[in-house]
Amino acid sequence: MQNQRTILVIALIGILLFLAGCTGSQNAPAAPQQTIAANTQSVSTASAGPDLVPSPTDSIIDANKVNFNIEKDHLANVIVTFQGGSGLQQVNKIDVTLNRADGQVKTGEVGILVDDSVTLEGTKNTDRVMVYVSMKDGKRYKIRDELISFKGLP
Repeated sequence: MQNQRTILVIALIGILLFLAGCTGSQNAPAAPQQTIAANTQSVSTASAGPDLVPSPTDSIIDANKVNFNIEKDHLANVIVTFQGGSGLQQVNKIDVTLNRADGQVKTGEVGILVDDSVTLEGTKNTDRVMVYVSMKDGKRYKIRDELISFKGLP
């Protein structure tokens, strides 16, 4: 009787180990991406659809808050302008990522002086804009993440 239980327990453990091995995940190779660099802008295309769902932004203390103006002109260019703020002196770098409705991703860098801006080529559809600020404390914050639509000519 004892031998039957031992064999049953060993068989059960073997089955569980077999099943655990069969349910593991394998890392699929990443889809190839093509990147083209020009000045401070880069373009990459991926096989997946565009990521047009804004996600939450990072909290930042009031003393480090900064402001931006984001607009899309009549040619569908997205213009991000740094407007300063109480954290102006703490800013090291400002990066902008534009996820276009056609799946392309464009990036650029805004200067750290008030009224510095970057213009990225958008689409005549709704695009997603993300603004990241690197502070002198070494941390990088996502300050803005929003959709911007094309308004066309008035």
